[in-house]
Amino acid sequence: MSPTDTVIASIDLGVDRKRLKQVRKRFQQINRARLARTKSALAGRQQIFLDLLPLLFHVNHPMLPGYVSHQTPCGVSDYLPGKLDLARAQRLARSFVYRREPNPRCAIQGLFLMGSCGTVAQSSLSDFDIWVCHPASLDSEAETLLRRKCEGISRWARELGLEAHFFLMADERFRLGQREALSTEDCGSSQHYLLLDEFYRTGLLLAGRAPIWWLVPPEAEPHYNYCADTLRGKRFVRPDATVDFGGVAHIPAGEFVGAGVWQLYKAIDSPYKSVIKLLLTEVYAAEYPHVEPLSKVFKRAVYAEVQDIDELDPYVMVYRKLERYLLTRGELKRLELVRRCFYFKVGKALSRRPQGPSKSWQRLLMEKLIREWNWDQAHLANLDARPRWKIDRVMAEQKELVRELTNSYRFLVEFARRSQATSAINAQEMTVLGRKLYAAFERRAGKVEWVNPGIAPNLAEPELSFYPLPGAREDQAVWAVVPERLAPRELPRSAPLKRADNLIALLAWGHLNGLLSHDTEVRLGGPEHGVSELELQHIIRALRRTLPPPRGEQGLPQEGFSRPSHPTQILLLINVGSDPLAHVHARGVERLSDQTDSLGYSGFRDNLVLSVEQVTVNSWGEVSTRHYGGPHALINCLKDYLQLLPPGTDAGLPRLDVQCFCPTRPQAIAARVAELFRDVIACYYSGTRPPSARYVLEIQREFYVLQFIDGKPTVHKAPGQAALTEQLGRLQNTYSPIVLDRYCLPASALAAISQAGLAGVVQLFYLRREDRADVMVLDERDSLLYFDTPLHDERSLLGPLHQFIQSTLYRQRTEWATHLTDDDADLASETAGDVEYYELVPGAGGYQVQRRSPLTDTLPLQYFSVQAIADLDTDGNIVFSIYCDQHEFTELELGDTLYPRVARFILSRRQTGERYPCYITDLDLSRCVDAGQRPQTVHYLRYKQRLERAINGAIRNA
Repeated sequence: MSPTDTVIASIDLGVDRKRLKQVRKRFQQINRARLARTKSALAGRQQIFLDLLPLLFHVNHPMLPGYVSHQTPCGVSDYLPGKLDLARAQRLARSFVYRREPNPRCAIQGLFLMGSCGTVAQSSLSDFDIWVCHPASLDSEAETLLRRKCEGISRWARELGLEAHFFLMADERFRLGQREALSTEDCGSSQHYLLLDEFYRTGLLLAGRAPIWWLVPPEAEPHYNYCADTLRGKRFVRPDATVDFGGVAHIPAGEFVGAGVWQLYKAIDSPYKSVIKLLLTEVYAAEYPHVEPLSKVFKRAVYAEVQDIDELDPYVMVYRKLERYLLTRGELKRLELVRRCFYFKVGKALSRRPQGPSKSWQRLLMEKLIREWNWDQAHLANLDARPRWKIDRVMAEQKELVRELTNSYRFLVEFARRSQATSAINAQEMTVLGRKLYAAFERRAGKVEWVNPGIAPNLAEPELSFYPLPGAREDQAVWAVVPERLAPRELPRSAPLKRADNLIALLAWGHLNGLLSHDTEVRLGGPEHGVSELELQHIIRALRRTLPPPRGEQGLPQEGFSRPSHPTQILLLINVGSDPLAHVHARGVERLSDQTDSLGYSGFRDNLVLSVEQVTVNSWGEVSTRHYGGPHALINCLKDYLQLLPPGTDAGLPRLDVQCFCPTRPQAIAARVAELFRDVIACYYSGTRPPSARYVLEIQREFYVLQFIDGKPTVHKAPGQAALTEQLGRLQNTYSPIVLDRYCLPASALAAISQAGLAGVVQLFYLRREDRADVMVLDERDSLLYFDTPLHDERSLLGPLHQFIQSTLYRQRTEWATHLTDDDADLASETAGDVEYYELVPGAGGYQVQRRSPLTDTLPLQYFSVQAIADLDTDGNIVFSIYCDQHEFTELELGDTLYPRVARFILSRRQTGERYPCYITDLDLSRCVDAGQRPQTVHYLRYKQRLERAINGAIRNA
């Protein structure tokens, strides 16, 4: 018979009541000893908190802390305040009088203190985690009142200099796995049995019912429910004498994964404590499926009458288990880190003399342990100097901590794969935890690394020197920083704290990690770098305004992790270390011109933006930097800005700050760049234009067209106005209005027509130039077509165009309609529905747009129909058939003689033989358009021009 079977058989036959009493007494003795240790670590005025806590939950009195109402649940099971408790309460509230009720209703089953209290790890900064156990039958209104009472007692605790966190717990709900949501103080759904394991080995009973877990023998833990039910059913234990949160014999594999992720999350702010808990999770997982939790080890020791309170200390027990595990594996470096974590958690500086007349029990226990570890006085002094550690020591420690966290993460991933464990943490919480881990520890290009996750309290340096070093290429330099003043000859031999691609990245790193304080003296050294001391100070102030405070002062933001990250602040620093007109100043001249645009300055149209340094803060608290240099620095920066937040995202726009501190025109340059970004933001994010709008920007006589295509920003460069016209004439998938930057071609015809564009309308503009006309067409999607043509009169100009466009609009509607289903019929509205005509009339500061009529009611009689129909040959090339007054001429038959034959036919029909131009009156492209693709008017007009050029050329040569 196995030991478990023996225990079950003995329970079935009967339980030794005397032994139960002895076991309960041993747990109570340990409980009292640890409570005494808890109080000994508190100041005199703080001890009253623990003394009065049971009474505060036992009664509702208006003058006592935490009072909400007389309806608030109260009454602690098996609790009767003593005379000393009542005297303390009367000193706190003179009007308090305790009245004992004959049949009290006890809504509080028990009060438990759990965590580090009463352990070697308790310090003056330790907070109190208190479980307030109540029946599951308590309704929501009563729970709300009880929770408000807990909040009031927490406020009183803060007045005493203590931090208390209360958790309402119903043992029945806990056994069913119903837990509170994830918060900074609660592990959410990531743990159940592991939390229960911690509760059983660290929990201290303040008042009320003891856990029935005490009375279930350790060897019977696999059959915990059976044993507990037997103890109650056979009246060995009164049903109302204990609380029952369940057993810890079987811990699901998924809990180790969830608990590991949770501890990685906690490691961001408390790495030393989390390393210990992470490694304990690893040890448990390594034992799986035959896990021996520490609560069971603790219970076995109590049943075996172990009386050494030091060895039963929960933190010492954790250390002993980790020590055995690491020694068995021969991982001595990890063991040394665990010992450091344990030492820092206890927080007793053993290299210094004790403050009191005698040593505390915690100090005596730690001295015993460090003798086992063979730590000398020098090593202790180094560890005790941790509050004064500086960046080099912190970075070395951070590497070891991150290495350990990485090892734990890899172990958990491998364990999850090997055991096919499903994490006990729910998907939403896993997402939040993963995002915070990513923000804290993930390295990526441009991200400013955080190197002080709770290692040292203050890394501020009295002085920092920044200097450039030669890079891998001759035109490349890197920047470095050292915490001292160095002569130029010493720089090449120095050992920098940090290197970066640019100065701004180093300054941001120094600020975020707390090295660069308001009292730090900052210097620039090394060869010529172009950054003046004044510019440096301006840059530092700008960074401080934009960046969050050093990470050690504020931790990671909590609210941003429920959503994907998005930029919240962007700082642009223009021309750091560069003078855009240095080449002019070197010759001792000044450029005088009315061209003051910083992107096209003076008659030479110089671009004064030589470089951009971008500093971005996102909603997860991450800081990144990026350098943009070269002639396309600004346009690349602008494109990346649009990439960060495509139009239509629900995240708010980041706060943008543009600064320039270069020697020449800094305010004008910063104002121009800020103005450009505001205009682009207004174009794409104000809701007044579609995302497909094309923003046209001119920089140093070159044009750039910005547009979102499939949600991604694109930039097309046009080296001149002709190339720009061609670029704006490209076919568009949807209506794409043209928006000119305020400094781009301000008095041009393009500026006038772009402001008049309308969706779904073909607009024809013409500008008279003696005997010729410039014709510009914006089709229904705002694609632009420009051509010049002879001008006899307005009727001869507009008549043929009107006839052709009307024919084209008819074809568009009918041909596109054949591809539509009933569900897609509304798409027909995206084709052109009307045509309008305008004349451009020169005026003050540009062109005026005046509406005109096509004058088609009296077309000359000599016009006859010239229709072209496109088809594809066997090689997929477009070939045309031309019908002149119902006579057919096909390219497949006539080849290169097509246009001369058409020209001769047209001339034969003219009575006078005049060689005036011929116009295409109708064009069919249906065979050349992909199925489902919507034809576009400008497409027809281009082929019209091509055919007319060929025919009219043949007419002139005939």
